[in-house]
Amino acid sequence: MFKRHGLAGLVLVVLLVGALVGSGSASTGETKRHLVVFGGDYAVDSTYAVGGGYAVLCSYAVTSGYAVGCNDAVAHDYAVSLVKAAGGTVVGDMLSQIGVLTVDSSNALFAQLMDTYPVVEEVGQDVVWQGVRGPGGGGPVSHADPLEALQWNMAMIRTPQAHAVNGGWSDVQVGILDSGIDGTHVDFRDASGASNVDCARGRNFVPEGPGVGNPSPCVDNQAHGTHVAGIVAARANGIGVVGVAPNVTLVPVKVCDAPGFCYASAAVAGMTYAGDAELEVINMSFFVDDDELAESTELKCTSDPDQRAFRTSVARALRYAIKQGVTPVAAIGNSDTDLAQAAEPEGDDCDVVPAETSGVVATVALGPDSEKAGYSSYGDGAADVSAPGGNAIATGASCDDQILATIPGGYGCLQGTSMASPHAAGVAALVVSRIGKATGNGDVKSSPSAVADRVMSTVVDIGRTGYDECFGQGRVDALRAVNGTTSGVYDAAAPFCPEYAE
Repeated sequence: MFKRHGLAGLVLVVLLVGALVGSGSASTGETKRHLVVFGGDYAVDSTYAVGGGYAVLCSYAVTSGYAVGCNDAVAHDYAVSLVKAAGGTVVGDMLSQIGVLTVDSSNALFAQLMDTYPVVEEVGQDVVWQGVRGPGGGGPVSHADPLEALQWNMAMIRTPQAHAVNGGWSDVQVGILDSGIDGTHVDFRDASGASNVDCARGRNFVPEGPGVGNPSPCVDNQAHGTHVAGIVAARANGIGVVGVAPNVTLVPVKVCDAPGFCYASAAVAGMTYAGDAELEVINMSFFVDDDELAESTELKCTSDPDQRAFRTSVARALRYAIKQGVTPVAAIGNSDTDLAQAAEPEGDDCDVVPAETSGVVATVALGPDSEKAGYSSYGDGAADVSAPGGNAIATGASCDDQILATIPGGYGCLQGTSMASPHAAGVAALVVSRIGKATGNGDVKSSPSAVADRVMSTVVDIGRTGYDECFGQGRVDALRAVNGTTSGVYDAAAPFCPEYAE
């Protein structure tokens, strides 16, 4: 088994990986991408309180000409002028939403110059691809798709029983922040041929196009995004498999490139777009990458200036998305790390991003006996829920121990916390279908905190009684979630976690 870069899936039966072109060394004349976070002592803090007489978001009081991100062209031009003066070009503008610009620059001193401006809080140098450019209602669902017998994962969280009550509402939109979705896959189509993959609302945020692949969000340049999407919402159409919420709409938001890297600038742009589009749920089966190939680090530490900028940008983007009604769900990681333990000499300085970002439902992976998967990270305070992710030991193991779902042009079995997270995201989509309110314009309003609370309060308790480090609140349960059943239930057949003894 091995861990894909940012993508949090372990591929055992199916492996589709592109060739990597290295990003090279930092030097004058080579274009580098940066995330510039406006704020600091002279701008708004995390609660958008004004400090030092300057502000980033104009709606929160502006007392000088240094406002950034409002409709005032002069204020916006001021921020852009700082970037240009330092030799940068704005390629991603998220000032009005989260006070962040994505900037390309060939000036080796760009970050140092931007750091001299009092309205700049953080500057982080990102890594980008350097290769070739390249509805219906939410009622009961009956189904008998031919591969359902192999979906032990769906039986574990009782999705067939949940579908007898509610199979999801097509107005509920689930953003798949990943490598794209195969929008032509037959298992996303109903009897009329209509797909529940909304290509028109899809977006590609991978710089230069995703590696040498296709920039279309409805073309998956590997298998990961399509597999994740199938777990969430493969149709109950008599073909193949069935997802957790087969009636909801999938929105492909491409933030990961062909080799599986999900760099900070792309991830932040995708999260911000989810807020702009007011998606109801997003699934993030990745950790934010910060370097090439094996050098990318899963944990992001505040002691590192670049990583601190990534963490700040992600936190802002997700806070914005949540404010817009988005419930974020993420994979906790495949490194079997106790995230409650200090990973650095500095102490509790490092987090997995986005899983440990505030407001995100972090998901642990389970095997077919509800055991914690051997690869899955965990940790007191870090783990929120657990869900099926697979736990095959030997390479070439069968689908009996892995998660069967869609891949471009067919079906494949993968395992990882990447596979656990979309189960939780699918349950969240079912919850939105039950408690959300239609606005009349195709949107559904729900409280992300209420959705997350319902997902976590309707779990089946496993492991130690109550919340614990290995399983969080417990194993997600689709039937209990759609019915809103919060009475305590304990599965004594689920094995304890070996990490308890560590």
